[in-house]
Amino acid sequence: MNGLRILGIIQGHYGERMLECWRKYGPSHWKVEGLKIKGPLPFEIDEVSQYLPDEIPESDLIISLGEEPGVLELLPEIVRRAKGKAVIVPVDNRGWVPPGLFKQVERRLQKMGILAISPVPFCALKEGDSDNPFIKEFASYFGIPEVRLQLEGERIRGGEVIRSAPCGSTFFVIENLKGERIQDAEERAGLLHHNYPCLATMTIDWQFQDTLMHRAGFFTKEAIKKALKALMKDKEV
Repeated sequence: MNGLRILGIIQGHYGERMLECWRKYGPSHWKVEGLKIKGPLPFEIDEVSQYLPDEIPESDLIISLGEEPGVLELLPEIVRRAKGKAVIVPVDNRGWVPPGLFKQVERRLQKMGILAISPVPFCALKEGDSDNPFIKEFASYFGIPEVRLQLEGERIRGGEVIRSAPCGSTFFVIENLKGERIQDAEERAGLLHHNYPCLATMTIDWQFQDTLMHRAGFFTKEAIKKALKALMKDKEV
């Protein structure tokens, strides 16, 4: 795909860090722009236009990184003005993306012919979650972590990030695993993920009966576990 245009809707550090990561680690043909929404927003928004800038850049993929529910209310109008082709509404905090409100907005977007998906948490995103080419392109670089590792004796020599968590934590984990003993690498990866730090909520989630931060940490540990398992298989051959 030539020149994926991404528009991230942001309000604070959570979204700003995401955009910084995509600009730094995403492919050079991507164009990543941010749309900052000032808060706090009212509980009910009657006139959407007064909370939006006059100009919104034309974009293929809109990613909502708002930190309050009101941002969802603005989303259909943002997508319309940006001529968006697909939407991702990640859930790293249920308070920011209430399920009922997302369903309402999802239906409004469907009437506009726009697909919206909502990974919980953001780093659960997989390429197979959608056939939409813009979502698949993004998910090939950012989503559920995937890595390769190199060993030196019984320690981690280095590694390569195939797919990073959208916040960039996977690059941090790989860099700081260098020199770690193989048997300690998985648990160490979980600690590094938390120390990055992960910005997913520590509230127990009703769907998973665990915190979204712990769920995100599990994905990071699984990436390391799979990479080590692949190395062990290669040694056996």
